[in-house]
Amino acid sequence: MIQTLDEAFGIFESRTNLEKEFPPGNPNRMYRLDRMRKLCDYFGNPQEKFKKIHIAGSKGKSSTAAFMGELLAAAGMRVGIYSSPHLVNYRERFHIVGTEYPEKIALETSRQLLDNLADISSRLPGVGEATTFELLTLFGFLLFRNTDCDYAVLETGLGGRLDATNVIEYPEAVLITNIEKEHTEILGDDIHEIAEEKAGIIKACSRVWTAKLLPSAQEVMRRKARETKSSLTELAERLVQIERLSKSGSRFDRFSWRLKWRDPSAPSAILAGEQISVGKLNPKTFKSETVHLSMGGYVQAENAALALLAARSLNPSLNFGGERYTAGISAIEQLILPGRFQFLKMNPPVILDGAHTPRSIEAACRDFMELSSRYTTEPPILLFGSVAGKDHESMASILCGSKNPIFKKVIVSTPGNFKPSNPKQVAASFASRGADVKLILDAKEAWISALELADNRRPLLVTGSFYMVGEIASLCDND
Repeated sequence: MIQTLDEAFGIFESRTNLEKEFPPGNPNRMYRLDRMRKLCDYFGNPQEKFKKIHIAGSKGKSSTAAFMGELLAAAGMRVGIYSSPHLVNYRERFHIVGTEYPEKIALETSRQLLDNLADISSRLPGVGEATTFELLTLFGFLLFRNTDCDYAVLETGLGGRLDATNVIEYPEAVLITNIEKEHTEILGDDIHEIAEEKAGIIKACSRVWTAKLLPSAQEVMRRKARETKSSLTELAERLVQIERLSKSGSRFDRFSWRLKWRDPSAPSAILAGEQISVGKLNPKTFKSETVHLSMGGYVQAENAALALLAARSLNPSLNFGGERYTAGISAIEQLILPGRFQFLKMNPPVILDGAHTPRSIEAACRDFMELSSRYTTEPPILLFGSVAGKDHESMASILCGSKNPIFKKVIVSTPGNFKPSNPKQVAASFASRGADVKLILDAKEAWISALELADNRRPLLVTGSFYMVGEIASLCDND
């Protein structure tokens, strides 16, 4: 019998781990829901014992899930959150909002799973035993059942349609965050195809909320909503404007935003995507609120807005005014997630951010430079690592490709060994765009070199992958 939860996670990870690398040819044992349904059925379908919020997208899923969890908890619900990936430890993927990690119950849950695994593994359709992600997902379902959660906020791991989390049948809400080109070898070659996979989590008569998506992705969601007779609320139709407020310089007021919402009871004069100046907004057609987020970036303001929009519909006690609204706003303002614009140092800034798509990289850099300018005029340092399947060329163009590049000095390293990567190829992308690039394959050596270059004078950004950020976070934890 296992003695620690880490032993259980080690056993899970020893199975076929599709997060580490995609199997050639995508054999039929992979990415099929009948296997996951069989696992859940054997354990009494734990995923049906609580209400579900299902989230898919290319970026922003974990932050949106965390915001949703905090808001529902403020409304009096017991909420579990299942997210991925983790930075340092698998425990990060499972969270009960407002409580300490349930170590004892989690260990008992892992024993419950592992004691029965040999029996069920022989009955699974397809070839081979349960994969790592299937076991982690099942563990999450069992943990949330065993801790009496009212809600579980479930983040897809890859895509949506064939993701292991998609065995749930009756989600209370479906949220679709930003969609970009990613994992094209699995999800498809363009935004439309990728959006089709993400839309696969929309079930019959679902209640769906979408972030501000590219037109081709948004049309996929509209069509899917029509086909499934689901209600669809688009953030672009309801959120008129996100206005960045001036900073006071204090830690709490670092990222302050005013959200302007169209009043749904007012005449619909504002169309999705229409650009309207603040001066033309009729105060009678919108409501405003101010949030002071502890996580930086415009994208975090969008993630919080999407969560607010959905949570208020699910629980009217979170509407403007009242104790639960105040508690919910306070909770999301204090929320900090590892690797999401995480501060290691304030002056000059040393930031860890798991941005790994062109849009998220652009947003992270914009906020990093705006923040850095308040402390120093010294040129910044970039420590970058990207896993296979990501668009490192476009990210390099954003970071170093203009006539006035954001970063001139770049260190490229290995983003751990959890997923395959090609640091030499990544370094070549930066070098071809004129950056002064140093390739240091060992992450610890790269981190030491970056700190030496920064010399407590120059701002430093670590980004490109959650796995790169995780490598540095683990080094800092061990200091």
